[in-house]
Amino acid sequence: MYGAVCAVVYWIQEQLIFHPDPLERSFVFNFEADFEELYIEVEDGIQLHALHFKASNSKGVVFYVHGNAGSLNDWGSLSDLYVEEGYDLFMFDYRGFGKSDGKITGEQQFFDDVQQMYNYIRTLYDESTIIVQGFSIGTATATKIALDNNPQQLILKAPYYTLGYLIKSRHFYLPIGLLKYSFRTVNYLKQLRIPVTIFHGTIDELIPLENAKKLKAAVPNATLVVVEDCLHNDLPYTVIYKEKMHELLA
Repeated sequence: MYGAVCAVVYWIQEQLIFHPDPLERSFVFNFEADFEELYIEVEDGIQLHALHFKASNSKGVVFYVHGNAGSLNDWGSLSDLYVEEGYDLFMFDYRGFGKSDGKITGEQQFFDDVQQMYNYIRTLYDESTIIVQGFSIGTATATKIALDNNPQQLILKAPYYTLGYLIKSRHFYLPIGLLKYSFRTVNYLKQLRIPVTIFHGTIDELIPLENAKKLKAAVPNATLVVVEDCLHNDLPYTVIYKEKMHELLA
């Protein structure tokens, strides 16, 4: 029975890790900030959908790698903070999320897709004005993008040490070898030479604070902002987060 459970977990792990909210291409977004809808080809016949929010007299752009659920209809609501601070915001949906084509099938495919999106935004902005930000499942990939390119800084919200460490801490009975997705945040973070800021809530119910503390221990130069009594999805709405982001986007 244990072997059967492991086999099922292996074959359906995309469904366990990713929870997309598909949208019809005719779906109309309703955001206050000015934005442009884009479809960017990452593979023959596969386009990822993106939103590019625009600020007046832009100082640069935040390249945002979102979490494991929903669609841009949810994530786009975060745009006001960046636009008000004078930054454009570029965010996109993974394969199978929102209006994006295809489905996620592996870690390298996932990394390659995000790099293609970064390649696009790099044609529009000097990298010295690009800030990479990742949330939750997107933190490992955001860190790898920061490592493989030359953005100004990296901001992580509710990151995990590695996906294997997170899964093992929650489901100790599952062999880590089952994972197709290692998402080794710490490995990439150790090699970075740009400013890194990490936000994490003390009562995060999905990714325990211990993950951020281990990352900080591995990379002492990173700045860790601990937000008291804050759940996983509540970080963007806290006073300490907004104040620190005001400083980082100055």
